[in-house]
Amino acid sequence: MELQFCFVSECHANRHVPMHTHQALELVYYTAGTGKSTIGKKTYDVRPHTFAVIPEAVAHDQKNQTDVTSICVGIKGSRLASHEGMWGDAGGMLRKPLARLGEELKNRKTGFESICRGILYETEGLVQRQIRDKNSPPLKEALVQKAIEVIHQRDGGLTVSEIARELYVSKDYLRHLFKEYAGESPIKCILRARMEKGKELLAEKDLRIGEIAERCGFENAYYFSRFFHKATGQSPSQFRSSIKK
Repeated sequence: MELQFCFVSECHANRHVPMHTHQALELVYYTAGTGKSTIGKKTYDVRPHTFAVIPEAVAHDQKNQTDVTSICVGIKGSRLASHEGMWGDAGGMLRKPLARLGEELKNRKTGFESICRGILYETEGLVQRQIRDKNSPPLKEALVQKAIEVIHQRDGGLTVSEIARELYVSKDYLRHLFKEYAGESPIKCILRARMEKGKELLAEKDLRIGEIAERCGFENAYYFSRFFHKATGQSPSQFRSSIKK
């Protein structure tokens, strides 16, 4: 394999990088920002921890919604052309070798050519692993799993808009993915997490219902009691009494 180019691209919000091609396969790793990229005939979402595989001579563009930072690497002689498209790297495995590659090229110390070649082979293997690992869920499903994880970590104490911002997607897109992969809306997942937190507080602490409602993200005790009864078939007071018998 031969390295053709490697640089960090910083593009401002609302900029459109027009359709263009390269005389080498390009690997674009996004570290910050959101937008859209059309590769060949398909359009993909750009967000952090995703990477694009763009074969030689394949036209592609980029439309930024926010400021976008990416690492762009041109490679000749790789075996990645069949993986054209946008892929996920939730664990950040690819970012580390690409950052090392940039450092080697910047410093150009003794033996950097051999080290860069080794990093390219490592990168090729990691790309293949990320794409072909059958145990990894598709990118969209992984996004929903991450959203659910965030909801439970915070006991439902956040809004759909806040989750969407944290995951660099729109509210509508997040709702669409939840319907497709979770079979429910994100707000239902949030309310369920709040109810679970409410049960814990009712069981472990002698707090007033109003205090528990506030800690669980409800405006007042009335709304908390209403949702709690709908979810459990009991009022908060009835639930507390039943577990303390």
